[in-house]
Amino acid sequence: MARLVLDHRTVLRGDEWLAGLPDLISAYREAHSAARPEDLLSTVAVGCAWTLASAYPLTEVLDQPHGLDAPLQAYARARHETALTLLDRLDEAEQAVRDGLL
Repeated sequence: MARLVLDHRTVLRGDEWLAGLPDLISAYREAHSAARPEDLLSTVAVGCAWTLASAYPLTEVLDQPHGLDAPLQAYARARHETALTLLDRLDEAEQAVRDGLL
């Protein structure tokens, strides 16, 4: 869920991701009634951790150092900016998730 909702293309586009988070959480919970609220509350933290920890496709440059082209650099920067945004707005985002669980 976090990878879909907190994708760098969505987060960096503006505040719509934060405004839409309660509705997305609510819709997900409606579609997946077995989803535990405590698991859904971790959506933002998990999304941030995944953004920071996932190295794909950035590991490709380890085997091919010349493979770090402009698109891959832009992708890496966007993921980094997304992680910083999620960390900066973690409290707001977690509250939005709580609002979606009501």
